[in-house]
Formats: sequence, C-alpha cells, structure tokens
Amino acid sequence: SCRHTQSFDNRLRGLMKDYRFMGTDLAFDKDGDLLVSRTGDLAVSSGRDCLIRGVLDRLRTIPGDLWKHPGWGCEAGRKLGAKDTPLNRALIARYIRIALEAEPRIDPESIQISVQLFTEEQKTFFIEFQAVGSSSPESLVWGFGLKNIAEVT
Repeated sequence: SCRHTQSFDNRLRGLMKDYRFMGTDLAFDKDGDLLVSRTGDLAVSSGRDCLIRGVLDRLRTIPGDLWKHPGWGCEAGRKLGAKDTPLNRALIARYIRIALEAEPRIDPESIQISVQLFTEEQKTFFIEFQAVGSSSPESLVWGFGLKNIAEVT
C-alpha cells in the first residue's frame, strides 16, 4: 500500500509540474474582455487552457504588433489575399510552424499542420502538437479571413 501511494504521489507531482509549466495568465472572453471570477477577482487561465490561449494569441498576432516584443507572433496573417498555390500553402504552414516552434511549452518535433480551407478570402488550418513532457496531443483549427479569425479548440 505504501509503494502504491508513493507511485501515485510521484505521478501527481509530475502532473502538477507539467500543469505549472503550461502557465497561468489572465483569462479573457471571446471578445477579448477580462473575465471576472465569482469572487470578484480577475479570472485566470491555467494549464492546458493557458497553453491553448497562448498559442492562439501567438498565431493571431502579426510580428511588430506587440509593443516591446516586435518578433512575437506569426507572419501567416500577412498572406490573407494569397492565391491557392502549393508555394503559398507551404509558406503559410511554415509561418505557423515557426510561430509554434518559438513557443517553449511545445515539443517542436510534434507539430503537424494541414490545410483545411485555402481561398484568397479565408484560410483555415488543422494544427496538432504536444506540450513538452506530455504524451497527449493538443489539436485546434485556426484560420483567418476577411471577416474574422476562426478558432476552434
């Protein structure tokens, strides 16, 4: 029984370490407004939710748009009007990969990107990756277009 408890404690410590590594940040609603908790404090996002939110923030930010962090973001948004060619598909997928590889919480070897929709007006991608030290893949559908940024986690 003691051995079982030690094993469980070690696994729990490992999970907690992974959870903390994924971060904690302020939580926002779908419109970008700060969320307030039931106690009236600012709400926070932690663990997997924080990682996914951070990835989405990075993808939808064009480098140069974030003051004091000019290289942070993803160049994909600059290619909105790009025609559907193999070169443009590969280039935008590469921009997404570069942005995700810059995220220290993601194992760069695990990144998979595939095009779902590619028109001059709308581009959508299926993205899969694993957090460092995790065996569970994370996946999301992300895209951008003339009318909106598409995000489905």
